[in-house]
Amino acid sequence: MKKLIVSDIDGTLLKSDKTISEPTKKAIFDAIEAGHLFAIATGRMHGAGKTITQKLDYDGFLISCNGAVVKHLKTGEVIQAIELTPKLATQVVSICETYGAYYHLYDIDAIYASRYAHLAKKYTDEMPAQPDAYKFTVMYPESLPKLVGSFPIYKIGLFHENPETFRRLMDELRCIEGLETCKSLETSFDVMAQGVTKATGIEAIRAHYGLPIEDVITFGDNENDVDMICYAGIGVAMSNATEALKSVAKFVTRSNDEDGIVFALEQFLEES
Repeated sequence: MKKLIVSDIDGTLLKSDKTISEPTKKAIFDAIEAGHLFAIATGRMHGAGKTITQKLDYDGFLISCNGAVVKHLKTGEVIQAIELTPKLATQVVSICETYGAYYHLYDIDAIYASRYAHLAKKYTDEMPAQPDAYKFTVMYPESLPKLVGSFPIYKIGLFHENPETFRRLMDELRCIEGLETCKSLETSFDVMAQGVTKATGIEAIRAHYGLPIEDVITFGDNENDVDMICYAGIGVAMSNATEALKSVAKFVTRSNDEDGIVFALEQFLEES
């Protein structure tokens, strides 16, 4: 029976040194060769997620912006693109400005950042080394709030250096009707349109191919993976995952540094 295998990136597909192990690559491509489908699900925008596929050049969909966008890596086909409304995006940006927070806005292949810092700085510094096919746009507009509504916004990421201020900022955003929020890293809080999660993106692929939910296998390690772990027929948490994620997973595999994906696929693909 054909399976849809979906993996998070950091802490799951990637080892701690940010590489993909050869056994993991082999297990994924062996699964594809056997007729199974594979996809990556990430909080990153499509352009940034695509850079990971230099190390894993698979023919399939990439789920980005925590599920808001689902785009095929080879054909460019988009089967899902759920935007934040300009009204909600403006409200989020206004709150970030009030708190003096760093924030960035994601289009499919462009990032608009409030300042040269955090994730935007990382992407900017890394861009010259990227092959042309994997480069994407990072911009720092002088009046970013005024640009809201002039381009699609699929996700807003934000951070504040002061932990207490960051907590209050997150609490305020969680109370806004019409938003989906999650903390993907200790230094990143994500805001999408209500109902958008990685599970939303996986559902778009599952429906596209007409597969039953019980044939979906997902791998994750963090808060923004909870929905897809709960959604899948087989939700797998890495042993390095948060305790909250492990508590809702069907199976806890080895860590990202111990080829946890390989270990789990050996269990569940042999059963199919």
